Amino acid sequence: MRGHIKQRSKGSWSIVLDLGRDPSTGKRKQQWVTVRGTKKEAESKLAELQHQLNSGGYIKPSKQTFGAFLQRWLDDYISLHIRPTTLEAYWQRGKHLINGLGHIPLSELRPDHIH
Repeated sequence: MRGHIKQRSKGSWSIVLDLGRDPSTGKRKQQWVTVRGTKKEAESKLAELQHQLNSGGYIKPSKQTFGAFLQRWLDDYISLHIRPTTLEAYWQRGKHLINGLGHIPLSELRPDHIH
């Protein structure tokens, strides 16, 4: 089971998603999402979130911005896997993305922002 629904009060439902186990501690990771409305709406939201989990499109909600994510990605991952000249080219392109889209929270970034 990757998720289930609990009723919190009349018209309020909690979706509990099972995100697997933390490899370092072995503890279960869960994400709780509140849905206001009917049970049917909560079930459809659960199905949508499960589909995102299974397809790899689920992004855990956070306040991290796209700019902070891009900087960390370039510093921590890309810099270890490419030549310094290529990294410089990535940074030149990354500056434009950070200036234009860096303020948007990563969980709210949509294709229309990029378009």
